[in-house]
Amino acid sequence: MKIVKCSDLGFKCNFMAAGNELEEVEKDIFDHIEKEHKEELDKMSEDDIDHLKHRVSTLLGRSCGCGALHTDDL
Repeated sequence: MKIVKCSDLGFKCNFMAAGNELEEVEKDIFDHIEKEHKEELDKMSEDDIDHLKHRVSTLLGRSCGCGALHTDDL
């Protein structure tokens, strides 16, 4: 089971995306962020968004945290 909480990403929110497939959980959390936190997301730079995607990947265990993960296809 993979779980990412919105609060783990710095948002003041109790939403939690959970599932067995990494792609499913990533999609759920980013769909939620795009819908419920659009105003905050719109203020972020491309670098900030890349860091957010990398943080999600790290929390899900997809990345070791070294920064080598390319998040272009997330």
